Amino acid sequence: MIAAVSLILSALSASTLVLAAPRPISQPAFEKKSALPTHWYHKRDHPVHELFRRGPGDDPLPAVGSPEWAANFAGVGQTPENNIPQKWLDALAAAEHAGLIPNFAPALTTDGGLTTSSYPPGTNAGQEPICSSMYQCRHQDDVWDAPANMIGLSVDDGPVSYPTASPRLYDFLKANNQKVTHFMIGANILGNPQMFLRAYEELDDDIAVHTWTHRHMSTLTNRQLVADLGWTLQIIHDSTGGRVPQYWRPPFGDADNRVRAVAMHVFGMTTVIWNQDSQDWTMAAPGGTTLPAIQAAFTRWLNGPRNPGLIVLQHEITADDVTAFINMYPLIAAASEAGRAQGLEPWRVVSVSQLFDGSADGTQGSSEHEGWYQNSWNNTAAVDDVDIIDGGYAASISDASLTAGATPTSRAANGTVPGGPTGTTIPTQSVSINSATVGKKGVWATVALGLAGVFALVL
Repeated sequence: MIAAVSLILSALSASTLVLAAPRPISQPAFEKKSALPTHWYHKRDHPVHELFRRGPGDDPLPAVGSPEWAANFAGVGQTPENNIPQKWLDALAAAEHAGLIPNFAPALTTDGGLTTSSYPPGTNAGQEPICSSMYQCRHQDDVWDAPANMIGLSVDDGPVSYPTASPRLYDFLKANNQKVTHFMIGANILGNPQMFLRAYEELDDDIAVHTWTHRHMSTLTNRQLVADLGWTLQIIHDSTGGRVPQYWRPPFGDADNRVRAVAMHVFGMTTVIWNQDSQDWTMAAPGGTTLPAIQAAFTRWLNGPRNPGLIVLQHEITADDVTAFINMYPLIAAASEAGRAQGLEPWRVVSVSQLFDGSADGTQGSSEHEGWYQNSWNNTAAVDDVDIIDGGYAASISDASLTAGATPTSRAANGTVPGGPTGTTIPTQSVSINSATVGKKGVWATVALGLAGVFALVL
């Protein structure tokens, strides 16, 4: 299966390029926080009842990549909603009964949510009650921005085994002792268990949820959402000694009030978006961006305003994605040196999970919070022997203060730090749009077809 996935993804990496070697950047001028424990604080007042069974009553978890490990996900396939544990459905029903899940219909799609998502004509998806992040509606509980002077590094869509994609990125991260947050696809973990272990064990990086199927989440029913998120959480739980991530990133940045409520009130997860898009995902399609264009964009962002800080959408699925990341890295040092001449502090570079957890300023946690995972301090600490894990926010979703006036778009713009002053710019046009550009449609149609082949062969 690993070979099959590699062959599929190699089609996305066929562009001609000179591959940067995974060498360390000597004497970085920016401040790195790589070796600190990861504690991303999370208010834990929403109980998640026995959803993944951690504690002394569990059987030992099978070795990652073993037939026994893979067998636990044999019934998931391309349609995880066909096999949903009853306890997940019970948790969903309880959240719905409590009025925590907004009651509006899923968005429209022409292909099962693989590449398209739209709302009915006349619907303003950028306002309450929908508040779609694709229309730049910033819900107050979502994470979009880094604190001032900070860069939160993350990569999406892994892990993959194609040699010039995830393996080359991981070599580079290790050589530079740089920590990132990996928003991983559940099906890719199943197909590439050894690469998952490299990120988790060898790099000691943060693992977050990027769904099982990489569909537009707004197009799925509540049951489908529970399955797509739940099975990704389950495979991460089963592959990390029982750890449960608190954060997820929706594919295409597609989350609305219903979607984020299911993630928060059923699974205790906070939605993480981004405030700049590298557009690296368009390089695999005709007419997409280029490596020089991405480098120019990073140069502009790194030498521009420092407040808010940067959370940039980047990927690890193709060779070009990884080259863009490697090319970006020394630009941080150059911008920090240029800033010193103007009396500015150097950029502080951490994983996304370290942005708000206190690890960057030395205030690492309290007895009420256990960091990035819901039941453990980090990748090596003990897992709590508990059957109920608190997470999310039990209060009903509150409306953000919104300011109208922008044009709808599927990408994010700079705004306020979650929990800070509101005043978000949202779109006012009532139009039905396709959230992905032609470039991303082409990429993900290829990935979707490829994953279908893997599931048919293996599962």
